[in-house]
Amino acid sequence: MSIWSGDNLRTYCSYVVLAFFLIFVFVTGVLQEIKKNRTLPTQKIDFPDFSHYNGNLVKNFPDRLLPIDDQGKRIIAIGDIHGMNSSLTDLLDEIQYDSERDSLVHVGDLETRATIHDSIDVLSFMSSSRILGVRGNNDQKVIEWRAWMNWILSRPGGREWLSVMDKRWPNLDGDKRLQRAELENWVERSKYASWKKMVPTGWHPLGKHYRVARAMSPRHFEYLSSLPLVLHSPAGHMVFVHAGLLPSHPKLKASDPRQPLSHWPTVDDQHNIAKLRNQQELAVLANIPENKDPWTVTNIKSVTDEGLVSGKPRRGTPWSQLWNDTMSKCSGTSGTNAGEAYQPTSLPCYPFTVVYGHAAGRGLDIKRWSIGLDTGCSYGRQLSAVILDGSSFSSAIYQSGGNTHAGGPQSQEIDFGDNGQARVVSVSCA
Repeated sequence: MSIWSGDNLRTYCSYVVLAFFLIFVFVTGVLQEIKKNRTLPTQKIDFPDFSHYNGNLVKNFPDRLLPIDDQGKRIIAIGDIHGMNSSLTDLLDEIQYDSERDSLVHVGDLETRATIHDSIDVLSFMSSSRILGVRGNNDQKVIEWRAWMNWILSRPGGREWLSVMDKRWPNLDGDKRLQRAELENWVERSKYASWKKMVPTGWHPLGKHYRVARAMSPRHFEYLSSLPLVLHSPAGHMVFVHAGLLPSHPKLKASDPRQPLSHWPTVDDQHNIAKLRNQQELAVLANIPENKDPWTVTNIKSVTDEGLVSGKPRRGTPWSQLWNDTMSKCSGTSGTNAGEAYQPTSLPCYPFTVVYGHAAGRGLDIKRWSIGLDTGCSYGRQLSAVILDGSSFSSAIYQSGGNTHAGGPQSQEIDFGDNGQARVVSVSCA
């Protein structure tokens, strides 16, 4: 008798169908899980722009804030804070900061070297008070990480991936190579391996910038993203920037007609000194390629002998020296008559001042036409500010000359602008 009787055959077929059904359910479930956690295409990822410059390269410092007509007003520019919230409080107390009469300005790098909590406190103060300032290189990294996170969160499975990393690695420092390797090895072996492709080359999750970006609020992100790279005061003849600016094309001679300060700009009234100065200052910001490059203005420290920008302090000449060398040659409208050539030692321009941070290695770096305020608070040194009041801005005609002041005491008077004075105050950082 055949074993394939009707009943046996039906039973066998039923098992086969059931087996195929279970296999189908299992495979479908697996594929859905893979789709959920590995939604990445195999082709190259087309990353969105995470920089969030939004045209915020240069903004004007409001004329109404200048302490020209109101002797009670002050402008207080503070160096790199790096999350040192208690030191910031000490400095504001020391200079008797009054939010009703004083205009506070920071030169960038608000966060990342102190605790995350302190960094967030600094961001909360700055954003809630809408403090004026510029972006630093560390601010930019935080902005880019937060923009990346927002993009990841918009993708299926992205929220789960970030949450798993937060929970599994609460204390890992992605900026340190050995710890980073541990994280990368885990990601490779986990079901989230494909998400590694979603991190831009050279970026390392769970570092200090990542963690500040993860902890900050949408209001903090909006505030940082609103910061320009350069804050220009046309009436005050000063510029705030994080790292620095160049006064001329580094590969051209100072007298080259392509240099913004080699000639007077064309304006309706050539006797309108304020307009001439404003146009020249804008030309320096807009017509020198390096001054329009975000990396340069947030990272520059020197210029090599070949005319290349460097983020290293010992490669070439400090940019602040080049700036002061050029500004010291500005002779205003004196020294020549219309149409006459300028001497090699003079230029047809008026000088203006740059207030900056970034160069903690140089400390308080005060020259006649530049003020470097990064005094290494995050390294346990000092947090510094320059205070500008009515005595800092003068309508007196500029006269060339002036000295260089070295850093030293907790408070010191310095020359500022055409014929004014300013005060630099520093507090110790724990």
